Amino acid sequence: AKWLLDPFALVGVYLILVTFVLDKPGFAPGLSLACAVVPFQLIMTTLINAMSAVTTRRSIILNMAFRRTLLPISSALTETAGFLASFSLFALMMASYRIAPTLSILWLPVIVVVNICFAAAISFPALIFGLWFRELRPVAISLVRTMFFLGSGLVPLSATRGSVDNALKLNPFTAIFESYREVLMFGTAPQVWEIVYPLVLSAVVIALFLPLFLREQRQFAKVVE
Repeated sequence: AKWLLDPFALVGVYLILVTFVLDKPGFAPGLSLACAVVPFQLIMTTLINAMSAVTTRRSIILNMAFRRTLLPISSALTETAGFLASFSLFALMMASYRIAPTLSILWLPVIVVVNICFAAAISFPALIFGLWFRELRPVAISLVRTMFFLGSGLVPLSATRGSVDNALKLNPFTAIFESYREVLMFGTAPQVWEIVYPLVLSAVVIALFLPLFLREQRQFAKVVE
């Protein structure tokens, strides 16, 4: 229920902010916001899940032999079920703005996989951070939420120009948000960079943090005892 209610509530709040405060409603603002809020929720909830994965799965870690690398991945997969359920928000917004799906909707599974891969990748550093710096978990959550606003979360790239546009593209969240907008709002295929950029960053994060994770996993049982 929380997965279904949160995106609806956030889109409602942000819609008021964009329309009346920022005065930049643009094209189909509700759908545009949904294309940012829904994929961001997967990233955010995966991060939160991963940071507490070792402590919440204490009994399994102590009593079962299994590959510890499954811990962060399971955080992403656990949140994926709710993420897919929240797609009803897309359908509602498309119907509200009378936007019919096109053949580009066939790209949706691809961008969903990219979204999940990115969430799974950041779950590795998130788990390590949550284990080492438990008191700083709220700070990490706040920083990730800030990245939503520093990307194209509220205002799509189609409404920006010049240096602002280029700066927003540096944020990997922008690539993910815009890929959903391309497919659901504009009925076109996502641009190459919107697919490649998050995947490359995911690979870099895994390459950097997987060795560290493999080293630290030996200490999990001691930490939760």
